[in-house]
This record gives sequence, structure tokens and C-alpha cells, in this order.
Amino acid sequence: MTDPTTPEDFDALLREVLDEDYQPPARQNCTLAFPLDKVRSIAELAIAARKHALGPGDPDARPRLWWIKGDGTFLMSNGINNTPNTRDADGNWHHIVYADNWGPNTDPSTVLGSEDLHETLDLTQPLPDGQTLIDLLRTAPNHATRFLLHTSHDDEGTALTMTTE
Repeated sequence: MTDPTTPEDFDALLREVLDEDYQPPARQNCTLAFPLDKVRSIAELAIAARKHALGPGDPDARPRLWWIKGDGTFLMSNGINNTPNTRDADGNWHHIVYADNWGPNTDPSTVLGSEDLHETLDLTQPLPDGQTLIDLLRTAPNHATRFLLHTSHDDEGTALTMTTE
């Protein structure tokens, strides 16, 4: 057997073990829905924090949300405050919001691909339409209950768009 040093080598190794027809899960275009009130809450936590954690590839510390896929898929505030991280009455972390139907113990690889994912969503930098993400969240229509993260994939990578409904 070969030493899996690249994703292609790893896929070849899996085909040897599983079946010659094995293909890794492909990323699909999809829309993830998150409870808007909870996303707004963790975004405000990041905005209000005096310190911010750096994620992979973040060039500087400023208010951001991180979109993470691993055990489920969720948004997480990078805001650091001086109070201990606490959980709510249901046992969930206050600074994390799971996508609808993709909570702990779910495997989003069928939609988002097989590798773990970390994407940074800057709250204060303008989006393509000129509005910032924090403004999008703060000015959502009164009837809106969901923050939607739309993903599309091509040879160039992943494109994200964000809306509320």
C-alpha cells in the first residue's frame, strides 16, 4: 500500500480498501439555514469583545464569525471575553450556532465534501453589495427568522453569499 501524503493518494488508498469505484463525496451547492436571532447574538458578542481570536489564515484580529464543518456544521464567534465559556439550558455553547439539521453527531460531508472546513466571515468588511455582515444581520426584516449561507463550488473554489429570510 502507498503512504497517503496527498488527498489524491488518500483517495487511491481508499479505492484499494473499499472498492475500485469509490469516489470521495463531492461538495455540492447548498444553502444552510441558521436561526437568525442566535447568529445575531454571536455576531454582537464578536463586535462587543475587546479581544478576538485568530483563525487559520486570518491576517489580523477583528470581529468575525467562523463557519466550521466537523461534528455537524456551525457558526462560531471569535470574540474573547473575560467570562468563562458557558452553556445554555440545553447544554449548547453560547458562542456557537448550529445549522438547521446539522447539529452535533451529524455528518455534513455528504453535502459539504469530505474534508473538515473552516471559513472566516468578517463582520466589518463590506460584502459585494457594499453592506457589512453585521449590518445585514442588524437590518434584517422583522419577519426574518433565518440567516442563510449559500455555497457554490467550481474549479476556482467555494463562493459564499449570505442573506436573511
